[in-house]
Amino acid sequence: MSAQPLVCEFVVESFFAGKRIETFLGKHLRNWSPWLLQRMVQHGCATANDAPIGCDHRVQPGERIRIRLLSPPDRSPVPEDLPVEILYEDPWLVVVNKPPGQIAHPGGDFTGRTLINALQRHLDQQSPLPGMIRPGIVHRIDRQTSGVMVVPKDHLSHRKLTQQFESRVVSKKYVAIVRGRLAEDVGSIELPIGKVPNPTCTLMCCKPIAVDPRPARTDFRVLERFAEYTFVEARPLTGRHHQIRIHFAEIGHALLADQFYDHFGIIKDGTPIELPADDTAYPDSQSNVRLATDAEDEPDSEDSPFFDPALPLRRHALHASELSIEHPISGLPITFEAPLTADLAETLQCLRDGVGVPPT
Repeated sequence: MSAQPLVCEFVVESFFAGKRIETFLGKHLRNWSPWLLQRMVQHGCATANDAPIGCDHRVQPGERIRIRLLSPPDRSPVPEDLPVEILYEDPWLVVVNKPPGQIAHPGGDFTGRTLINALQRHLDQQSPLPGMIRPGIVHRIDRQTSGVMVVPKDHLSHRKLTQQFESRVVSKKYVAIVRGRLAEDVGSIELPIGKVPNPTCTLMCCKPIAVDPRPARTDFRVLERFAEYTFVEARPLTGRHHQIRIHFAEIGHALLADQFYDHFGIIKDGTPIELPADDTAYPDSQSNVRLATDAEDEPDSEDSPFFDPALPLRRHALHASELSIEHPISGLPITFEAPLTADLAETLQCLRDGVGVPPT
């Protein structure tokens, strides 16, 4: 005997008033395409308050919508058995310590082995039907950055967390190892950040030539000083792409092992930016950038000039150590902390032992 189709029931939230039935269902069943949901509605699989409905139905607040899932999900990420370090989990959220080298979700050349692939498998083990729950992405950290990420499991949590990030009520804390000794114990970097003037590149800069510059502020405090490096805590008060990396580079303290951003905002290792003939924003011919949308996510080779060969770190020294949000369901404040990864902890110990000379 074959198993009976799974029946799901949802109560329509007020913000869905007047939406088409497949639009409403698509928000709650995110691994099913609107086309497939529409087909199931056409075949009589959906009801509103126990009455049959068709594809022309528009939902109203408080309605009980039921659907028999005759078809499996058609847009589910491939679940992969990858290690996941879970810091916190409840019915609405899962919080992880993302390892360096892993991107958040498939895209471009990265079609698998992402955080979403790993979490899809994790959530499939918790649901009656594979693909029933889809992990959501509401914020990102760079591929080579490690640390805390919060991932919602349901539509309402996804919506409310997205609103928190967009309204900047989320508090984020990072730790980084920068080259050189910062003079101040505490400080703030306020420099607008925009895209480099090259349409095929995703790198950023603070120079006058930056395209679409937007205000950006990073507060910092020194945690520990070494002979040639400084261990800092950084709090970005805005959410610009590569903000911490480019801000510290711009003031002359680029991150240890950063592949692209050098002291004073020089961009390393690539094809020259096309600059206006009279532009003097970059002082020398080292002002260049790679021509690839995912280039900044490529790991360095073992002989990269951006590494300190005496130190174990083989990616830029940045870790998302703490994230504070309002829980999307309870509304209570909650803080998640991610312990340092082994490569950063080992590097710090080497520096305390007096090892390490920055590359020239």
